[in-house]
Amino acid sequence: MSLDHQAFPDSMYLDSVASVNQLEQDRTLFVGAKYESYYQAQFEKIIPKKQYAGLNIATFFLGVVWLFFRKMYSYGFMVIGLIVAIGVVEILLGIESSSSNIGLAVAFGMFGNTLYKHHVDKQIAQIRQLGNSNVNTELENRGGTNRIAGLIFLVIWLGLIALAISAS
Repeated sequence: MSLDHQAFPDSMYLDSVASVNQLEQDRTLFVGAKYESYYQAQFEKIIPKKQYAGLNIATFFLGVVWLFFRKMYSYGFMVIGLIVAIGVVEILLGIESSSSNIGLAVAFGMFGNTLYKHHVDKQIAQIRQLGNSNVNTELENRGGTNRIAGLIFLVIWLGLIALAISAS
């Protein structure tokens, strides 16, 4: 190995360090204030062989509400469709629905951070591919939270619970 090679790291290494630093900056902008205090540590636990990063209490208890709060609208509508489909099957088969609700809550709690990391990285890649000069602004606009959407779905969810309780 030559002296020059020892003195200067490979450019591939520097590129990967730069891209990791850029990804961390992008994630910080996209997620917002909770990134450094919570999500950064959770995202670091998620690797290809280990998709579980620990229980996310918000996703366990709020599920779909959390998806809309975190601007994961397509996932939110997919989950609503799944819940409706499961409900229809349960009604047709005469099955008590509490076990499927518990199962969905546990799945959300266990894999909510993984789903969110996937969403964040996908959105960052899409924004970066656009090549827009206002990348940071776009990251902040597409990321963060939507309190209004979260509140709307929380009210709907609580209304459905009240309706189910009054019907039984």
